[in-house]
Amino acid sequence: MHTPRTPRSRVGRLAAAVTGAALFTALAACAPPPATDTESSATPLAQKSTQPDETAEGFDLDALIAAAKTEPGITVYDQTGKVVDTAKAFSKKYGLKATGVKVELGAIDKVLRENQSGNVIGDVVINEDLPTYAVELLQRGVLVNWVPGDLKNSIKPEDRYPLTVHYGPMGWVYNNKTYSHCPVSNIWQLTDPDFAGRVAIADPLSNPKYPYWFNSLARNDDDALRAAYKQQYGTDLSTDQPDAAHEWLKRFAANQPKITQTDEEVSEAVGAPGQKTPSFGPISMAKFRNVAQKGYHLAICDGMKPNALQAFPSAIAYAAKTKSPNTAKLYIHYMLTQEGFALQLADGKPSTNAKVPPPNDPSDIKNYLKQMAPLRATDLLSDYRTKSDWEDFWRTSHH
Repeated sequence: MHTPRTPRSRVGRLAAAVTGAALFTALAACAPPPATDTESSATPLAQKSTQPDETAEGFDLDALIAAAKTEPGITVYDQTGKVVDTAKAFSKKYGLKATGVKVELGAIDKVLRENQSGNVIGDVVINEDLPTYAVELLQRGVLVNWVPGDLKNSIKPEDRYPLTVHYGPMGWVYNNKTYSHCPVSNIWQLTDPDFAGRVAIADPLSNPKYPYWFNSLARNDDDALRAAYKQQYGTDLSTDQPDAAHEWLKRFAANQPKITQTDEEVSEAVGAPGQKTPSFGPISMAKFRNVAQKGYHLAICDGMKPNALQAFPSAIAYAAKTKSPNTAKLYIHYMLTQEGFALQLADGKPSTNAKVPPPNDPSDIKNYLKQMAPLRATDLLSDYRTKSDWEDFWRTSHH
């Protein structure tokens, strides 16, 4: 049976870096729940303390701006190139210096090393590897979670720790030039011989969002997966696996999916023009830019069971050792406003601030948000602890 175990490389670094190994001891004592545990039994990570300006009464935007003007400029790390122009717009608005740097790979390790050396470059960090970000950076005090007091009530409680800036939807898509409607309505179809070799997916061993997604399916969607199975085949699922998610993944991995390195390659396999039998697969909504830029044909698979979309939120926080905490806070505030978040909206990323309107983007994501499964904050420790186990399960199933 698939038994969760702690990822060795991550915990090794964690134990080595924490004085007295206090956090390592706490994590080791909190054994991850079985994959089929419900959300209510999950162990949420908790914010250790808050600051006075994280309340509406304690927040003063003018005072924050004035304090920021006495500090050095900041550098912002993000996984999207749009951080460059966002930082420039922030600088222009407030008369402050901010530099945006795209750090797509190795961002968490980079931030850890900067903290340990005391040479902090990234003052604000935005990252979509939410479980690792929360455990290795926030819980250890490398980054500071800060929620602007004037915006707090517009952000759902579950999105406040870690503070997430957007939901980052990934969705199942098809080629709407070849097909008049989505050829798949049920995730179990992807395990059938008809779809052998016809599904493209970015390598789950190189893209941590996939192990997290598999864990979310196991923890939260067992009933929905079983219902989808019965809807597809007319009988109840019978399996020797721990849950329906393991059974689905085992069958899917064995059905010869096309493995790519990135979502970009998946979008090509699905949407490139001139294909008689294009692939089907999951991509981030940002790849819908290829419709206009490359002539691709892409559409979200409306109504797919159990979910057409999965959320992969990006968190935002500032470095505990920054020399410019007020400027960093001001940038976080800016990113949670419609003005500061405008460039992200173009990529189909809904803001976690309910007052920011939904994206009006090429994917038309605003019409599908009710079909998006959340990546739950209560699952983050489980996601972190079971990542290597899901990777191992994929390895043994994909042959």
